[in-house]
Amino acid sequence: MPKVQVMSDGTLFQYEATEGSNFLLEAISESIPIPFKCTKGNCAKCYVKITSGSDHLSEPTEREYHHIGDEGLTEGNRLACQCFVYGDVEAVIEPR
Repeated sequence: MPKVQVMSDGTLFQYEATEGSNFLLEAISESIPIPFKCTKGNCAKCYVKITSGSDHLSEPTEREYHHIGDEGLTEGNRLACQCFVYGDVEAVIEPR
């Protein structure tokens, strides 16, 4: 099972995700405080920066291109609700 680490406000959260699971929904089920409103990529509140393992996530969606842009995606920024986990990933929740 993929291991996911999320740094939020100085606290490191770790959990094992089911392969192919949604990053945001798994994090919420593990009580990780990722801000969100819609879970569909419309609000862009679930913004995370992937620091390791970006190649273990699904490809960026059109909604991510719309909210984050090419440059932001290249820098590792993603919407947690649009990511599906296929391997080990490390992320940081950064306020926007």
